[in-house]
Amino acid sequence: MGGVVSHQSEEIVTAYQRPSVITDVGIVSDNMRTEDVEELRAQSGSTPKEGLFFCFFMSKPCMTIVSRHGNPIGMWGAVPMGNSAGRIWMLGCEAMLEDTSDKYTFLRESKKELAKLHDQYPLLANVVDARNAVHVRWLRWMGFTFIKKHPQWGPERRMFYEFVRI
Repeated sequence: MGGVVSHQSEEIVTAYQRPSVITDVGIVSDNMRTEDVEELRAQSGSTPKEGLFFCFFMSKPCMTIVSRHGNPIGMWGAVPMGNSAGRIWMLGCEAMLEDTSDKYTFLRESKKELAKLHDQYPLLANVVDARNAVHVRWLRWMGFTFIKKHPQWGPERRMFYEFVRI
């Protein structure tokens, strides 16, 4: 998915994703959306770099979302929980929402990638910070079901929603 398109001698790379590399952690964490930074802090007390390093090393797969201009703009993956379940996650940069073309490519491709991920993990679940409206809306659009409210989750004792997709 993705490639190079020439337009009047201007080279533009179409949006795609690829397996993450260690340098993506620094780029994405340094440019992470404020809401994602706050969610990480509220859920685990982690900084963006700490959270992404954990996800990078623990996830199968760990993928990087790349803009049509070739820049890392987000990362996602699933941390195995036993043989058939995965703790799905995604953390992004503001750039994921700023470029309309990248945003719609991400939305279109995310449903395809979720279907592939379900081949590996029939059950996908996690929690989301109730304040992170973009994530809550995306999870609903992706077909996840919110199963429980946790009014005092994590070190900051914030409202989190538990979600699942089977």
